[in-house]
Amino acid sequence: MSKALSAFSPMPNQTGIWSSQKGSLRCTALKLRDGSLCLYSPVLGLGDEAKASLAAHGEVSYLLAPNHYHHKGLKEYVEAFPRAKLVCSERAQPRLAKQTGLDFDGLKSLKLQLPDGYKILEPEGLKTGEVWFVGETQSGQLWIVCDSFKGPTGQVGSVGTSVELLGTFSTYGIKERDAYSAWVETQVAAGAPSMIVPCHGSIVRRGDLAADVLALLRP
Repeated sequence: MSKALSAFSPMPNQTGIWSSQKGSLRCTALKLRDGSLCLYSPVLGLGDEAKASLAAHGEVSYLLAPNHYHHKGLKEYVEAFPRAKLVCSERAQPRLAKQTGLDFDGLKSLKLQLPDGYKILEPEGLKTGEVWFVGETQSGQLWIVCDSFKGPTGQVGSVGTSVELLGTFSTYGIKERDAYSAWVETQVAAGAPSMIVPCHGSIVRRGDLAADVLALLRP
């Protein structure tokens, strides 16, 4: 596995969103209302190539730890972007603070800066304080998720057509399966995703991923 992230490249068929990978791990950059960037799940290994590609798109103003396990790169990013706010969900904050020794803000100010059509969701029934971005885009609904789902293994920048379940998620991520399943079913009923951008594996894109998502929730 490379020790440094790739350059941030445009997300297929999207505007204002970029993706960088180190092996199977992904960091996603989203352009906010004020033109600055939020980095979703900062991945350890922020090299010159990744930093230069970010600088071309805007100033990094938010670093989002999307659950209480994704924290290994945070100190590196705080040093690289000292003006950025470090944020997480209220549920994730205790473990993140203990593991990193860093101070975290809540999500309120970030929610106000999200671009049109985007919202932050906090899935019910989990024990990791996971946070999703959900966006209504020109090519359909987009989900940016942490450990809830993964894409197939592939080359950096590859796009798959079927979503998978991260092997450790059922044990370490889910606290109340019925509550989580019901919550996801409600989200799918409100608008099925056509693209899922996970922190693990390839981006997944298909006209309607609802069937895959719901099948993974069944016992």
